[in-house]
Amino acid sequence: MFHVRLAMIGLIGSALAGAAEAQRLGGAADADISLVRVFLALLFCLLIAGLAVFFLRQRYGGRSPSFLVRMKSSPSRIRVVESRRIGPQSDVTIVECDDREFLLLLSPGGPALLRERPLEPAPEGSG
Repeated sequence: MFHVRLAMIGLIGSALAGAAEAQRLGGAADADISLVRVFLALLFCLLIAGLAVFFLRQRYGGRSPSFLVRMKSSPSRIRVVESRRIGPQSDVTIVECDDREFLLLLSPGGPALLRERPLEPAPEGSG
């Protein structure tokens, strides 16, 4: 993710430098394009792209950035706590659902319930 941000900063910098150089040489003076106008158009396009990504993630159930409010109508009843691969085609998974915890073996032969127990209440000090 860091490399993508670094590449975006490089592209923005080169675009702004190119626009400034064109303006300095007089190429942009004929078209009356200012550097501020180019920068504002770039910001507008990045805003539209960011909103598109946000709404696509919401539509297809992906995670949204933490600084944005989730547009989810109801809390999820099922939560995968942890999953570990134990073989080439087998996983052990802990799943919580309706105040119960399930330990499942997922293999090509089908899922198998290894253990089921009620969820333990959270300690008072945790938030």
